[in-house]
Amino acid sequence: MRSRHYPVLARQGLWFILPLIGSALYLVSFHHWALSLPLWTAAAAAGFLFRDPGRRVPAKPLGLVAPIDGRIVTVQEAYDPYLERKACCLRLNGSVTGSYVVRSPMEGKLLKQWYAVPSGDTASRPVLATWIQSDEGDDIVLVIFPKLARSRLRSDIAPGERSGQGMRFSFAPFGAEVEIWMPLDTRTEVQPGQRVQSGSDIIGTLNHAP
Repeated sequence: MRSRHYPVLARQGLWFILPLIGSALYLVSFHHWALSLPLWTAAAAAGFLFRDPGRRVPAKPLGLVAPIDGRIVTVQEAYDPYLERKACCLRLNGSVTGSYVVRSPMEGKLLKQWYAVPSGDTASRPVLATWIQSDEGDDIVLVIFPKLARSRLRSDIAPGERSGQGMRFSFAPFGAEVEIWMPLDTRTEVQPGQRVQSGSDIIGTLNHAP
């Protein structure tokens, strides 16, 4: 699923790529073309790292899709400090070479966002935590810890707006660690060590059994 507002290349990457291309063109025009090769190589590498690939979202309304490209670290019951409840916490470690786009795990309405962990366990480490509620009343919290020191993440969707399953939600330059706090009765469909792809791999299914 891709919003029409986002191209194949994430706009955050333009700050890296355009200066490289401009410098390479200058060298080609006024010096020897061979001098520009390192800059073209760097621009191509930046284009790969800041790509925003389209993903095929599975047709599973109650499914939760992986928010990032990466590896499952843990799946366990724990205390959710955001909604103050017992919940299932799934932790993922983002891939350095995967897409840096963060996607919404499910369709729903954004109710609240935090920029710090309520318990203060992560000290000064930046965080973007978002409470999303489905139309059926299921509550999840998506927490993004950027790997880039002191990087302040911004959400593309504001509280009060709706997110779609697999929709582009945020961008974490050079990767992130993610927590997903889900209802206790959520059926998890991944194991620690498993690699997942954002927007297309199902990590859990919400339970609406009668």
